[in-house]
Amino acid sequence: DLVSIFLVMHIMLMKILGGVTISRMIKHFPRTVRARQLRRDMSDSERRFWYRINNNQLGVKFRRQYPIGPYFADFVCIEKRLVIELDGNQHATDIEYDNKRTDFIESQGYAVIRIANSHLTRNGIEEVIKTLRLCIAEDLDYKKFFVSKWA
Repeated sequence: DLVSIFLVMHIMLMKILGGVTISRMIKHFPRTVRARQLRRDMSDSERRFWYRINNNQLGVKFRRQYPIGPYFADFVCIEKRLVIELDGNQHATDIEYDNKRTDFIESQGYAVIRIANSHLTRNGIEEVIKTLRLCIAEDLDYKKFFVSKWA
């Protein structure tokens, strides 16, 4: 009968997808689509920064446009519970929203650091990467070197 066929197909799909149920796939599908779109449409600063931190270049793995609750973090290191947000000009007018977002992400156990795009110039990006590498390698407090909220 039709129900049996559906159950067999559902079990086969779960095995193929590593235990992910169809209902979970449907629930998270919009977030997956949005994350892919954000990865595809990265700004120049995000693209340059990603080029410098991907492939374990800082000694840890980063993911980009990673969903945390209702938000998407620009760059996330799960191992270090670190979120890096690159902020362009639009963030100067969205301080309240950004701070609310930061509060939520920190409530999920992540440290959040914000880097203004203006700091990612040719020489500036080297300093940012050098400082990040030091903080990660030495397990230093990121907030001594970076801001988590704009005033």
